[in-house]
Amino acid sequence: MKTSHAKISMFFVLLTSVILLSTTASAQVEPYLYFGGNYQYDAADKLLTFTDNYADWIDYIDYSDPSSDPILGAALSFGTLTNSGSNTLVFSSSTFTVEGYFTATLDNFVVNNSELMWGSLSNIQRLDGGSSQYVDELLSNGGGRGNIYMSFTPVVGGTENFTANSSGAIGGMVAAPEPISTILFVTGGATLAFRSYRKKRI
Repeated sequence: MKTSHAKISMFFVLLTSVILLSTTASAQVEPYLYFGGNYQYDAADKLLTFTDNYADWIDYIDYSDPSSDPILGAALSFGTLTNSGSNTLVFSSSTFTVEGYFTATLDNFVVNNSELMWGSLSNIQRLDGGSSQYVDELLSNGGGRGNIYMSFTPVVGGTENFTANSSGAIGGMVAAPEPISTILFVTGGATLAFRSYRKKRI
């Protein structure tokens, strides 16, 4: 049986939909840890560093008052972030730490239009012994994983493209990733629809 161009096109549309639904489902959920501070970029060494970065607010899962959580005011460090070969916006993996509370591997540090759109945190290891409700909820919701967002505001204004020496302010947040069960549910539904269409039409 010959397959028409329309059917082939629909096949690829549905396949693309499965992939996009999977990606879209990978959202962020509470708890959120907000932070701010400063950054410096050395173009010669392709090195991105940070100073005076501190956790300054929390949104718990139930949005209750977080002011007694000891993680507030904790310093954040981002390890050694080096730019790839020719001053692109892709940086090497490093170690992210909220000092005294948890440490994690930081991957997918890719900046676009002055923003890190959700780098990934993996292998989150607790350091505080159970004192922070935020860390409780991050581990409970994230299962040892997390996501991190960051915006860059250069002192000279404009867009941060890391092609010359620069410095400025950052703001960001750490969140839990969407539970894997939700991602599988959405992706699974799209996949079943795709298979059903394929059996009927191709």
